[in-house]
Amino acid sequence: MPEILPGEDREKTVAGKKANKVVVFTVGREYFALPLESLVEIYRSVEITPVPLAPRFLKGVVSVHGQLASVISLGEILEAPSLAGNSGLLLILAREFGGIALLVEKTTGFSSYNNLEEVTMEQGPDGGSVHFLEGVFRDKGTLVTLISPEKLRIWIDQEFAKEEE
Repeated sequence: MPEILPGEDREKTVAGKKANKVVVFTVGREYFALPLESLVEIYRSVEITPVPLAPRFLKGVVSVHGQLASVISLGEILEAPSLAGNSGLLLILAREFGGIALLVEKTTGFSSYNNLEEVTMEQGPDGGSVHFLEGVFRDKGTLVTLISPEKLRIWIDQEFAKEEE
């Protein structure tokens, strides 16, 4: 059953500066965030149709309002052991990000940040680079890693190209 994101004002100021609003979620024991404007909705449990011979991070596809979306497991990409397996929530990204539904364990809520610290984690599970991590910020004392949906889509496209070789 889809859960439509609230149509609240997406601009907020913190300490006189425009804050960047995000949705925070977990993968394994780590906290991540996506820009709120990149999300369309959040689905609770929904049936995922497996895709034969797909890369491990592609859990399958789902139908979202009659359009197919690829279900991507961040846990597989980041080698973060999932506490939920193939269950959890699907974060449906806007169509301009290539029909992606991110499988995550749970959302912890909405937050905002002003300053983002750069991250130097560039090692992926295959020894390659993970370039979709934008940086980190603190949310109530918890370190949260921001994911760039644009860079994630590019990374996924590159991984599919590797599979075709």
